[in-house]
Amino acid sequence: MEGDKTQCVYDICIVGAGIMGSAAARHVTLIEPSLNVCLIGPKEPKTFTERCKCKHGIFSSHYDEGRIATITAPFYYLQEMNARSIVRYRDIEKTSGVKFYQKGELLLVQAKDDPVSQMVNKHAQNMKYEEFSYESIDVSKVFPYLAVRPGLLTYLQSGEGGHISPRSQVVAQQTAAHLQGCDIIDDVVDQVTEKNQSDGLKCMEVTTARGQVILAKKVLLSPGAFTAFRKLLPKGKEIDVKLLTQTLAFVELNKDDVERLKDMPSIGWKPYVGPKNWYILPPIKYPNGKYYLKIGLRGTKELHTAAEVADLFRKECKYSDYRPLLELLLEIVKDVKPVSTHGEFAVTTHTANMLPYCDMVTPTMGIVVAGNGRGATFGDEIGRIAAKMIIAGHWDHDFNPDEFKVRFKTKSQNSILGSKL
Repeated sequence: MEGDKTQCVYDICIVGAGIMGSAAARHVTLIEPSLNVCLIGPKEPKTFTERCKCKHGIFSSHYDEGRIATITAPFYYLQEMNARSIVRYRDIEKTSGVKFYQKGELLLVQAKDDPVSQMVNKHAQNMKYEEFSYESIDVSKVFPYLAVRPGLLTYLQSGEGGHISPRSQVVAQQTAAHLQGCDIIDDVVDQVTEKNQSDGLKCMEVTTARGQVILAKKVLLSPGAFTAFRKLLPKGKEIDVKLLTQTLAFVELNKDDVERLKDMPSIGWKPYVGPKNWYILPPIKYPNGKYYLKIGLRGTKELHTAAEVADLFRKECKYSDYRPLLELLLEIVKDVKPVSTHGEFAVTTHTANMLPYCDMVTPTMGIVVAGNGRGATFGDEIGRIAAKMIIAGHWDHDFNPDEFKVRFKTKSQNSILGSKL
């Protein structure tokens, strides 16, 4: 799946081989099979030790086996992107031969007065999807092995949804894209510039860490948390995003607990009014053959530099780091007998309106970034939106483009950032 063309003029070069970039590559090659397309991004390190030795310092939070896949969301566009993505999962699996989607239920536990939860419930109760139900339940009767304190709202989503392996989803998207003619290049892009060719036409020059120079008529940027830390955007432009850490805790299960919890739903846990919310995944089999429960705490500490982001991916998560999450998980899921526990860190990219950026920066450069901690579910639809946009050179979708318009930092914000690099 690796490309070795160094001076080939591609029609479209996609920079960033994560969830959104890989989805965009599949859709570009599906929409316009005649286009010459490449996707550039580093492969996932095989082990944590290998990750720590990587000199390029570019990593991704899709290096995992468990993300909630749900239609429910606090905003219409998120809900629609979720639904449109989920219904295509099986087709992507069939085309690629890579499984990544497990259907299941989602339990939402909410504080009564939380405004975000109220928006989720409002949208959910108005949904008219064929395979979708959303109802209030008594958790103690439906899931007796779960503990929910009195006074919280509890809703169960059934039908389309469950959980996905983001790692396998990326492999599936890239496999399908490659089968449709896309070159997959294992490298890191250091710089993107617009050049004038000898024939008078403009061309995008993409320079990689390994010294490749790739020429393309158009470039779509999708480097996630690292967008600001390479020379990718036109000079003076810095996207306005927040990079937030996530802490994750994993509990290895014995065979009895795997069997006892086999029908456990994924859980969205938001028992307080405010920004904090947790998510819990049911028993999932990992590449090492073991089953784990997982809990994550969304968005805690903000990161500002490339070194901070890279160091977090290389940092050992100590017991003291994930202990509060572990204790909460074992309080919610009763009578679990852990075989082992461990923690990990991740980074998510956030915008002010909780929607991803998808916009043309110049006539020959587009951008699609910022999943706001939800991108694994809707990645295929935002990838399709980005693919149609970069092919056309302008917005080409039924959504309002203003909601996805990229926002750049002001000069004062850039000055502050520059002092921290």
